[in-house]
Amino acid sequence: MKRDLERLSREQFDVVVIGGGVYGLCTAWDAALRGLRVAVVELEDFGAKTSAASLKLVHGGLRYLQHLDISRMRVSIQERRWMLRMAPHLVHPLEFILPCFGHGIKGPEAMRAALLANDIISWDRNQGLTPRQHIPRGRAISRKECLERLPGLPAEGLTGGAVFYDAQMYNSERLTLSFALSAAQAGAALANYLEVTGFDRQDGRIAAARVRDRFSGDELRVAGRFFVNMTGPWTDITSKLLETPTPSREVVRSKGIQLAVRSLGPSSAFAVEGRQMDGSAVLRRGGRNYFVTPWRGLSLIGTTDTIYHGDPSAFRITREDVLEFLEEINTAFPPANLSLQDVRYWFGGLRPVDEERSASGKVSASHRYQIRDHQSDGVANLVSVVGVKYTICRHIAEKVVDLIPSRLNIPFKPALTRQTPLWGGDFEELASLHALADDLALPTDAVGNMARNHGTSMRAIVEIIRAEPGFARLLPGSREIVAAEIVHAVRHEMAQTLADVVLRRTDLGSRGHPGSDALKECSMIVARELGWSETCRQSELDAVEDLYCLTDNPPESPHAPPMGSG
Repeated sequence: MKRDLERLSREQFDVVVIGGGVYGLCTAWDAALRGLRVAVVELEDFGAKTSAASLKLVHGGLRYLQHLDISRMRVSIQERRWMLRMAPHLVHPLEFILPCFGHGIKGPEAMRAALLANDIISWDRNQGLTPRQHIPRGRAISRKECLERLPGLPAEGLTGGAVFYDAQMYNSERLTLSFALSAAQAGAALANYLEVTGFDRQDGRIAAARVRDRFSGDELRVAGRFFVNMTGPWTDITSKLLETPTPSREVVRSKGIQLAVRSLGPSSAFAVEGRQMDGSAVLRRGGRNYFVTPWRGLSLIGTTDTIYHGDPSAFRITREDVLEFLEEINTAFPPANLSLQDVRYWFGGLRPVDEERSASGKVSASHRYQIRDHQSDGVANLVSVVGVKYTICRHIAEKVVDLIPSRLNIPFKPALTRQTPLWGGDFEELASLHALADDLALPTDAVGNMARNHGTSMRAIVEIIRAEPGFARLLPGSREIVAAEIVHAVRHEMAQTLADVVLRRTDLGSRGHPGSDALKECSMIVARELGWSETCRQSELDAVEDLYCLTDNPPESPHAPPMGSG
């Protein structure tokens, strides 16, 4: 996957996707597999914003029973099965425990009925999956077992528990990147760090997007026959570029944050009830559930739902946000007893809001995706898409690409993504991947982590080590990351900045600060590969260090270009 700006400016594409989050990348992959000429331009790095705000869960939609929305459950169940089958290295089953209180809507009797309904609705949930990837049936557990499995759970009013299963991502950033790699493999042209500054229009259609390279400042024109705006919180801002080069950047969104904290113990995910109500539910069980999920030696906690006004580029998580969330979790689950020192990392993003305000005047996150056709605005070849759930990205991509052939007056071809493995996912058993590195004497943890993150594509990293054995060394303080993964990220995965490598090509920094020595070593490798000056390397290092600092000060320049330009 190469950042080929010359190709972007030379060709005319059938589809130009604006936005390189998981929705945009999956749409590009779908369109490219159907034989369309596809381009993707992304303001920052692929999956760096909203897609990186996921709680790393792939939902089967059990909570939609509260909304009596069976059709949405079916979509989520089918898409969860697809991810388990097509990315078996990155998605795996996860057990959840939901405590039950009393004997009404929150009691075990109601949950038994819900679990039975879920099992019936998801009757085909394991079709085509290997046994390791199967989603078991749900079951009710006793009060005693619930307390044994969740030590310290408040016992007052507890009458039992419900056990159900969903899926979890081993590395959500790698999963998002896999869609980019899959799209590139299918022939799409992709480039990160390109800012769309306007559109050229002709006869009621967009002829090209005007973009600026954020490294060089060069302007280029990406011509296309059809355009898809998938810029998440920036969707309205991007579409308004049709009218003005300086659209208002004020948006109203739901701000959701997640915390990665020290392990809270249980090997299963579990739910705790917060004070905030789920105003959209038809069958209300009480306050909003926060999920605590075990993830690679830590516990992930999420997700909040508060209002955000302002420029989406200025979004950040503040110390106050984290402290408020910790107070909420400690109140809901006192045994956690979390302090700021227990927080290893924090991440979040902005989601669309419900159009209707609740009686209290609060705005909550929307549960519905939106596909807006701009024909009514006098633009015949543009749609804007706002997603709400990572899980259904493939489903939405298919719906969007289905619209295109009739607009371009070309034959319709069905989607191929349902039966095509994602990049690195064409295998059945993880153990089979370990043999790829048998002759290299690499640490077991490093081989296992490489297999989990890259699947069959780890062959390319192994080849780097065979050619240059010095890159087999572990980074300082790490038991899992070898130098060859850093090299591979730059040479083959379009990493342009140090943050791209630390947070999205490897998982060096996704569980908290990896240590100054590891960051320094990583920056030295990237600098050699990209030809950075020492000043540039230090600036990149400082920028990554800042990501691990909580402050209450707004960013100085949300539109500042990335430093990694040499």
